[in-house]
Amino acid sequence: MKIFLISNMFPSTKDPLFGVFVKNFKDELEKNNVLFEPISLIKGLAGKPIKKVFNYSIHYFNILIGIFKKFDLVYVHYVSHHIPILFLLLPFKRKPWVMNAHGTDIIDLQKNKYLNIFAEKVLKKTDLLVVPTSYFKSKVLQSYSFLEEQDVFVSPSGGIDSTKFFMKEKDADISKLHLGFVSRFIEEKGWKTFLDALLGLKEKRVPFVASIAGKGPDEQKILNTIKQYGLEEDVQFLGLVPQDKLVDIYNEIDLYVFPTYREAESLGLTGLEAMACGTPVIACNIAGPATYIQSHKNGFLFEPKNSEALIESIIQYQRLQPEQKDKFKLEALNTSKNFRKDIVAQKLLKRLTEVMRKQD
Repeated sequence: MKIFLISNMFPSTKDPLFGVFVKNFKDELEKNNVLFEPISLIKGLAGKPIKKVFNYSIHYFNILIGIFKKFDLVYVHYVSHHIPILFLLLPFKRKPWVMNAHGTDIIDLQKNKYLNIFAEKVLKKTDLLVVPTSYFKSKVLQSYSFLEEQDVFVSPSGGIDSTKFFMKEKDADISKLHLGFVSRFIEEKGWKTFLDALLGLKEKRVPFVASIAGKGPDEQKILNTIKQYGLEEDVQFLGLVPQDKLVDIYNEIDLYVFPTYREAESLGLTGLEAMACGTPVIACNIAGPATYIQSHKNGFLFEPKNSEALIESIIQYQRLQPEQKDKFKLEALNTSKNFRKDIVAQKLLKRLTEVMRKQD
């Protein structure tokens, strides 16, 4: 199979995590003898606006050139960013088009009624729409009534690399509960809810230690809040941690806290990565995480932005007997197995093959 791959996000040497799920998708399908040629990718963050305009100009030009080359299907990551160029190319469509939405792009389209008009025309001609969760499948089917159930396929964003994220043996420290938060530091990821909960736990004299890892524009705000709340002795601020070191964090912690309240939280791979290490997850009952977290089984779900509800969930887990906690860990581990990247790739490849055969 020969695929024309189009994406406005792809890792670079400078930005190795930028669109890493697209790279994982590409790498895994290549293991299944898929050839990606031609390709049109924007690698790394643009930075300055003028650089972004330049990058997209080159990107669109490469799409214009590539569409006339030989391939079996077109695979586009991120719908909204490619609607203008794809609309112009509709008269030249000769092979199947597969669009992969990742959450934010669908939400963005709903907010822009003019762009959405063109999006509807493109989606009507699209042979398959791929979304990361059943949550977004239902959202897409509600928003675009002309789409049929079989037109939308659920495939987690690249899946989990089980060679990088796995359970390790560790010595349990029952004296303190170890909580973890790994995220991009932006408000909607819920870092304030997490720190509010830590303050509440301290006031209730619940023994804990917390690890925070990540990077983003709110980094200084987080550090200031930790100091303001008097949590300096309770929180290990790790900053940006390389992906190959995250497995150690996930294995060290007892609970992974995922307080994101983003409506466009497509899947939440960090939650699944933690589960792959046998760590239960406490997350907001919203979007992607709510599709794989089963409350009181492999983790807990709580009301978005409600730090008191988060505190209650943490204490509930703390009070469990050791054998009950072991059941949570086992369920978390079993849940993650459904999202292994090799399994995800094989299922997607099977569906893409069906799309090709239907075209023939």
